Amino acid sequence: MPASKHDRGALVAVSQSQIPPPPQKCSGFLYTVQRGDSLFEIGRRFGVTVAQLQAANPQIKNPNVIFIGQVICIPKPSAQPKPHVFRVLSLQILSETGEPLPVVDNAVQLPARVIVRATFTHVVQRAFFFLEPTGTEACENASLIGIDCPSATQPVAEIIWDVPAGTLGRVFVVGCRNSVCAKSDEILVVRSE
Repeated sequence: MPASKHDRGALVAVSQSQIPPPPQKCSGFLYTVQRGDSLFEIGRRFGVTVAQLQAANPQIKNPNVIFIGQVICIPKPSAQPKPHVFRVLSLQILSETGEPLPVVDNAVQLPARVIVRATFTHVVQRAFFFLEPTGTEACENASLIGIDCPSATQPVAEIIWDVPAGTLGRVFVVGCRNSVCAKSDEILVVRSE
């Protein structure tokens, strides 16, 4: 029975001798072309590009012409670099002049006005700064203390916070990038005056 050629959707009968043989070497596995296959669909199914399929199959002269029953090499997918995980690198609470604040009993001692600065692994579109009162362990008790829509070039967000007297709690930030958000560790803070 003659084989068929898949050429831009048209099937044409060809003899077995017209079907190119598989490549002599294959660094992946061999696959037999089925009705309805195209190099694009085969590549998508096995996680390789059309260019990778062509490189592994020099017998394919035109990427738009493959034959039903043709045996081709499916190369191993190239190792894709893992994307960097989006996360908060640091959260700092600084004086208005950018100096570190004193820490007593693991709590940052706050003056009336501070800078809260977060550094991320990537540029963020929004950063939400929160204070969660001590004695609670639920995020729903946290209150928003500021929002930053930072520069599109630096992975840093910061706010100026006018700290109410009697503040005692944990400060944290949530930064969002392309609908993915990351939460920082919490910093214990206190303002007694």
